[in-house]
Amino acid sequence: MTNLFSKDAFKDKRIIISGGAGDIGTAVALGFVNAGAAQIALLDKDTKQLEIPTKKIKSLGCECINFELDLANPTEIEDVVKSLYSHYPSWDVLVTTAGIYIGGPFTEFNVDDWDLMMKINSRAVFILSKLVAKEMMARKSGKIIHISSGSTYFGTPGSGPYSASKAVVNQLTQTMAVEWGPHNIQVNAICPTVTQTKFLNFVADDALHEKMRNKLKSKMPLGHLLETGDIVPAVLFLASEGAQLINGAIIPIDGGSRLVST
Repeated sequence: MTNLFSKDAFKDKRIIISGGAGDIGTAVALGFVNAGAAQIALLDKDTKQLEIPTKKIKSLGCECINFELDLANPTEIEDVVKSLYSHYPSWDVLVTTAGIYIGGPFTEFNVDDWDLMMKINSRAVFILSKLVAKEMMARKSGKIIHISSGSTYFGTPGSGPYSASKAVVNQLTQTMAVEWGPHNIQVNAICPTVTQTKFLNFVADDALHEKMRNKLKSKMPLGHLLETGDIVPAVLFLASEGAQLINGAIIPIDGGSRLVST
């Protein structure tokens, strides 16, 4: 991925990233580091995996703190946000990348799985955003970027509950943008299509993975499967001064695949 931002584009800026141990969260964090961010805070339940991006970020000369966080637990979210603001009184950008996928047809879908996915993919976005936004309001400045999903543009058998949880994020984004805009807080969402990550490799064996890749590629007018690095420039742009009047946008990053009939 070519770095489209100068090395001091985010000088003195502090960035919070949920899902910081994941491939997308890590890529976003490194994107901000390469563009001069002063401090990065990574939030994730997987503390062992979280050490990898933390060490990488520190090796690049950027301060990085991380917090163990179970996003299904509202009390933990509140405690972590308090800890964040005890470290520094102000944070400039929040990026919510955390999410889980549980598939299955509606008629066979477990209610407990539905609740868990809604807690992590939807409710946690609401709680984390509102807590950080309260602090941003006091400073009259802030950027919030949610990673939603391209699955919200169409119906995919077996992915309905997941798509529903991400559709909530899109609506949260638009309403937050309207409510918090008067406080100079911009809220936007990015909807990537299926992205090549370790998670995708985990949920599909090699044969199925290759079949999925070929099917996805056949739907891509640009003929390019999405990688984590393709998401980073959009996140950085929305967090930059160049996006001051972009608010409540739901931006697809899918190579145009949503426009191709199945």
